[in-house]
Amino acid sequence: MAKDTNGNRHKEDELLEAIWVCEENGSDRLNECLELAHAEVDTGDAERLRRQELIELDGERVVFTAAGRERARAIVRRHRLAERLFTDILGVGGEQSERAACNFEHAVVPEITESLCTLLGHPTTCPHGKPIPPGECCRQGRSKVTSAIVPLRQAPCGDWVKVAYLRPEHHDRLHQLLSLGIGPGAQLRLHQKSPVLVVEVDGSEVAMDEQVAGDVYVWRETAGD
Repeated sequence: MAKDTNGNRHKEDELLEAIWVCEENGSDRLNECLELAHAEVDTGDAERLRRQELIELDGERVVFTAAGRERARAIVRRHRLAERLFTDILGVGGEQSERAACNFEHAVVPEITESLCTLLGHPTTCPHGKPIPPGECCRQGRSKVTSAIVPLRQAPCGDWVKVAYLRPEHHDRLHQLLSLGIGPGAQLRLHQKSPVLVVEVDGSEVAMDEQVAGDVYVWRETAGD
């Protein structure tokens, strides 16, 4: 019986996550949500969510209740933080990262999620650019767990650091950084922070304004020469 219960919970979580993603994509069609879910889910699973008052069904239309949205939000948050963990820190990408993140989202408690988010420096998007729902740790600016990844401007001057990821708000800034040789995996040495931030990359010194520099996140540990 416990196995069946756990199996139902897994399928419910997958369907709730799919409904969230469909909503992000502008759809409230139940059949699209069923197709998008990673697990084999069907209308019976949707009906079970309806009986738990997690969703409301109106023909082919599906919407969250307040309780359902909160549970889905937590699932999506765990999944997208896990993608950051496996991609940025463990160096696992592609399908392996996606499978690992799917398993992770079902296996951690809220306290671990908050610690992971703090460790990662409170990222706002997953590696695919989708928003990560913020948690209490983000709202409080919690830093009890030392972040492994920090904004470039927080790195000490003179240290070599490795770029973990870029988080540009605009595509033109992304292209600007990449054209300068500043991308994931690049090694930088921070020379000065004001009046402009200056880094060394590939033997050349590059000056960046505050906004562009704010798009670069680096490993706290030195990367070596």
